[in-house]
Amino acid sequence: MSRAALLLLLGCLLPHPARAEGKNQCIVCHAALEAKHKAVLRSFQQDIHNQKGLSCHSCHGGDPSKADMGEAMSPEAGFVGAPKPAEVPAFCGKCHSQARLMKRYNPSVPVDQEEKYWTSRHGERLKAGDEKVATCASCHTAHSILPPKDPRSTVYAKNVPATCGACHSDAKRMKGYGLPTDQAAKYSGSVHGKALLERGDSAAPACNSCHGNHGATPPGVADISLTCGQCHAGNMELFAKSPMASTWGKKRFHVCATCHGHHDISHPDTALLDGEKGVCRKCHRPGDPGSRTAEEMKGLLDGMQSAYEAADGGLKAAEAKGMDVAAGWDALQEAKQAFFQARTAVHSFRVAAVQEKVTSGLAAAQKAAETARKAVWEFSRRRIGLGVATLLITFLVVVLCLKIRDLES
Repeated sequence: MSRAALLLLLGCLLPHPARAEGKNQCIVCHAALEAKHKAVLRSFQQDIHNQKGLSCHSCHGGDPSKADMGEAMSPEAGFVGAPKPAEVPAFCGKCHSQARLMKRYNPSVPVDQEEKYWTSRHGERLKAGDEKVATCASCHTAHSILPPKDPRSTVYAKNVPATCGACHSDAKRMKGYGLPTDQAAKYSGSVHGKALLERGDSAAPACNSCHGNHGATPPGVADISLTCGQCHAGNMELFAKSPMASTWGKKRFHVCATCHGHHDISHPDTALLDGEKGVCRKCHRPGDPGSRTAEEMKGLLDGMQSAYEAADGGLKAAEAKGMDVAAGWDALQEAKQAFFQARTAVHSFRVAAVQEKVTSGLAAAQKAAETARKAVWEFSRRRIGLGVATLLITFLVVVLCLKIRDLES
């Protein structure tokens, strides 16, 4: 037998590895299992971890090069499998808490999520042995984690209410916690919910805007104004300097929520000050100083709104006639800004503060209305001038025609 034939025979007789070297045996094996395992593999293809070059063993340990399950999933190879709920924060934190490691993948990702989680209500209860609470995998859905800016992500701004509501709207799951389960429903009908869910305004606050992300904790009496003040800074500053601040502090009132509510915050208008929807009457009886202050502020704001709407209608009418009213729109924008400031000044609980802004706004609205009035008058003047000119021209044409006829005869 020749040397070449002998080598070929030996090659056929020697054992070969069951699968190609370098193949990820986790994927090969799980792809042959039931449908739920195949679904995990399909979803993981778009997972941000997979996109960054990480794979099964990056989280679960083990040796993905081994075809034998015992070797691939042996403790000696570092295999840890699926973590228990109490182990999840540390399981994710072994990477996400390492600044040097995370910089290799995304330098902008904070590395204190695990630390914050343990300070949250979820973390505190998990530490106490309650495994029903949310962990990293509850919100970020293991094996299908997408970047927060991806519209398909469970933590994309528009999807956050549904993600939180998956637990907090489940009466059976929330039983025993003493918490309502209508927050998500109330939020969807609120001024914030409509802005985010209906108009797609990602700047509108969702659950995590007020309660935090990983350190999720309900705002308390003392810090709720600071929570709302992250967006409504002017309102917060005015209230803090108002005579109501110390009074409400002593009575342990929730600063913003006492008047505006929590999750079902409606679009604020002057009806909140007085009338059937007036919130001031919850504490102030009709005729007392507080009620009179509310009535005066409402009257000022309603007058300002009427002036603004009248000027707006006048400018639109003038513009529809083809007139240039750019100066009027500029003045109306000033009036609108003053109107917003006047509404904000309500949080000072001082009529004089509201009066100051309303006076400024009324002056701007009157300027806009005057611009509209002059434009409409100018339009009428031009029409009259055009009519007179048309009559004169017609008269001259008739006279010329008659003269020509006389000459021809």
